[in-house]
Amino acid sequence: MDNSKQPLLESLTPFTRILFSILLVISCFAAAFLLGMLLAWPLFGIGMKDLISSMSDLTNVKTLPLLQYFQVIQSFGLFIIPAMLAGFFFERSSLRYLCLDKPSRQAVYLITLVLMFASVPFINWMITANESMKLPAFLKGMEDWMKATEDEAAKLTNAFMNMPTFAGFLFNMIMIAVLPAIGEEFMFRGLLQRLLKEWLGNIHFAIFISAFLFSAMHMQFYGFFPRMMLGVMFGYLFYWSGSLWVPVCAHFINNASAVIVAYLIQQGILKGSYEDFGSTENAFLILVSGLAIPALLYLVYRLRPENRHSRSKHTSSPNPFS
Repeated sequence: MDNSKQPLLESLTPFTRILFSILLVISCFAAAFLLGMLLAWPLFGIGMKDLISSMSDLTNVKTLPLLQYFQVIQSFGLFIIPAMLAGFFFERSSLRYLCLDKPSRQAVYLITLVLMFASVPFINWMITANESMKLPAFLKGMEDWMKATEDEAAKLTNAFMNMPTFAGFLFNMIMIAVLPAIGEEFMFRGLLQRLLKEWLGNIHFAIFISAFLFSAMHMQFYGFFPRMMLGVMFGYLFYWSGSLWVPVCAHFINNASAVIVAYLIQQGILKGSYEDFGSTENAFLILVSGLAIPALLYLVYRLRPENRHSRSKHTSSPNPFS
């Protein structure tokens, strides 16, 4: 066999691949952030000396565009580029390694659409329950820090969600819905979930650990468990469909719904808050929503590809679905 066509890092053990991927993420993010800082001056007229202080001042009119700019850079530098490079190093084909080379059945995408909307009442109930979480008295310092972090994250989210123009709405669809759906699924499901499966030998452990890390990465502790629940749903959608495009679509639906509802509220078409979209105090609806999640995931399981255990013999790295 022509060694020039062999994956560059084919011989690495699963654990070593994880360590390499961590270094790859750090390197790509550092390079992207440095490039972003260098370009910030000609783009925004802000020197590197004032850049950090400007990013923390939401009262400054230049701050929001700057934060949006770095949010886009983060999606590429922290998630998309490292995952694609890892796919190339480990299999010499990012599309094949991340399972982007084949779409799933149309029925799977339809079930995914239904799943994302059917799960909203239960996920929102989890958010309410998570927000009421109280830590023991001896952890009051940690709880105060968690609340302060949550408040800062809420301020930033509300600033991003302010869309007075249609152009702002379209930009948010890209920044909040498209890029995170692609980047975070490439990283947490396409790369991390596969690496954990290869290392631990158990797909269910891999799904839950990657979902845990996915939620922890957001640093929003009072939404930790519902976000982890979403991560678990995305993980099983990926595992049973065999295509990373399925959780990408699910993630996009989740984020895009919030952006669309927020915009319609600001335009006076809808009333209320985008955060309350789909919320209900009806225990029966919450129960039905909770039961719909495993039921719809089971339908995806039933539609899983028959060749799930036997991907192409030409793949040079371990089968992520075996």
